[in-house]
Amino acid sequence: MKTSRSRPSQDHGMRLESVLDDLDLPDPFDVVELIARVSKKRGKPIHLHSFPGMPGDELPCGAWIATDKADHIIVEDATSPLHRDHIVLHEVSHMLLGHTPRQTLGRAFRHLDAELVTGVLGRTSYETAEERSAETLAGLIATRAALRGTGDRTTPSTLRRLNDALSDS
Repeated sequence: MKTSRSRPSQDHGMRLESVLDDLDLPDPFDVVELIARVSKKRGKPIHLHSFPGMPGDELPCGAWIATDKADHIIVEDATSPLHRDHIVLHEVSHMLLGHTPRQTLGRAFRHLDAELVTGVLGRTSYETAEERSAETLAGLIATRAALRGTGDRTTPSTLRRLNDALSDS
């Protein structure tokens, strides 16, 4: 008996769609409300922080810092609202996909207590499958949220602009 096997990329796409379908997106969409819903699902708080001075190729524009008691999403404050929302969606996507932050604190977060931090996940490129998956899911979340609100002008303008940009590519 022959069994059909799906290709790895097809399996990956189906997994992303499954995570997206299980996600309770706020309507109208709001990033802060999404964070609250993911926090509830994960069973621990997620805190959003702006971090000044994260420029440079070797430093991420966003990061996920995990502790035993909470998750922290760090976003560079010198960025546009659209980029900020996308960074948050990227870091939330890591959580939703079950990725494990493994990096050490490094120089960007040297002021934090290494005894409390269980891991850091910050991207400076998309070289790993985890980074590409989180980026893809973040785009899918933004697109779905924007498409829900195409007839509803209460959808945040940043999501409408992101949807327009993704529709052109």
